[in-house]
Amino acid sequence: MKGLKILLLCLVLGGVLLYNSNWFQSFFLYNRFYENIVDVPFDVTKKGETISLSLKHKFNTCYELNVGVLDKYIFHRGTVGPGALRYRFISRGQVIKEGFTFPAERNNLTLYRGVTLITILVFDLPFPGAGSDVSLELTVDTPMTFLNEYAGKIKCSIRPNYSADRGGCDEELRIDSM
Repeated sequence: MKGLKILLLCLVLGGVLLYNSNWFQSFFLYNRFYENIVDVPFDVTKKGETISLSLKHKFNTCYELNVGVLDKYIFHRGTVGPGALRYRFISRGQVIKEGFTFPAERNNLTLYRGVTLITILVFDLPFPGAGSDVSLELTVDTPMTFLNEYAGKIKCSIRPNYSADRGGCDEELRIDSM
């Protein structure tokens, strides 16, 4: 009888761990897992344009920063070009990480519900070394001129990057935390 209780306890704990894993959440609860935690207008075609985003997350995983345009033809044509945003992760009033986003490349384009997403950065949340008040400040350093015809209709979004199929995150665009 004692062995049965231990077995049931192990099964329950294993089930809870599996249910709370990124693999299970991303594979079986796809819509909930991949909800945007940020989705705001941000014109990446104007040099000096700045925005500050509060990063409140539901899952402890890697997240991607996307530039989104409501046009599926950007994806189909593979339209990319030069452009970079300066990023600063800020917590407790201190800059804990800063740098520049990766350039837009064809293999980082995704088509999701008619919106072309250009992934330019991948990072972890919770951000190592940060408190619960972490925010991301973005400034257009090199304008993404290849998106000029969409000026005023461009969005910035952040959503989980973890993929159950890949078994992890996009390591090419991932920044180290320190």
